[in-house]
Amino acid sequence: MDVVWIGSPNKDKGREALRPMAVVIHIMDGTLQGTDTWFGVGTAGAVHQYVAEGDTAWHAGRRYQPTWKLIKDTPNPNFYTIGVEHEGQVDTPWSDAMLGTSTHLVMEICNRWSIAIDRDHVIGHREIYARKTCPGTWIDLDGFVARVRRLALDPASYNLVDRSGSVQARLDLNLRAGAPTTLAPIARTVPGGSTLEYAGSTSNGLTVNGNAHWYRSSDGEFFWAGATTGPVPAT
Repeated sequence: MDVVWIGSPNKDKGREALRPMAVVIHIMDGTLQGTDTWFGVGTAGAVHQYVAEGDTAWHAGRRYQPTWKLIKDTPNPNFYTIGVEHEGQVDTPWSDAMLGTSTHLVMEICNRWSIAIDRDHVIGHREIYARKTCPGTWIDLDGFVARVRRLALDPASYNLVDRSGSVQARLDLNLRAGAPTTLAPIARTVPGGSTLEYAGSTSNGLTVNGNAHWYRSSDGEFFWAGATTGPVPAT
């Protein structure tokens, strides 16, 4: 995905030792010219980035009658969320390009930070600050999350490289059917010490313990590289 770096001074350095645990969906009530969050998605599908993911943007620090069940008493949600803004007004229909790009961006963020793709972890700004309708009246967040899940389960979403070889499982290891994510069903489990043949690998699967590398078998089963003797596939 092409992301254009814009940069913004409206941030704090770092995250007070916290990690992102949710993605907050916003509507800009305006254009891509600037916003106080990490990412902005335009109606034509362009993506701008304003703040590095390891820093804290000022996008959702105020609370009012929050309905988000995972909200913390302290600190404010800016420190443990990532926000994605969308070009338009609260009642503007989202273009296919913006919806498709946002779906892909949110999937990538969730995979990078091991954020569950569900409605507890992909939320609207109004679930933190109820005085707003953000992200607007057009987008169905339940349907949006379902789109993100479908994309995460599509093997075409990942940068698969065809390269064969074998590794050993260092512990009992689940092989997932169809995609490099724990969203995919378990096809089978092999005991530690088993030799596993692979036909390819990807470096942008679900991140587990800081490692996003997964192997793919010739049968289309995926297994996490971090649990093998080859935690980073050979290049």
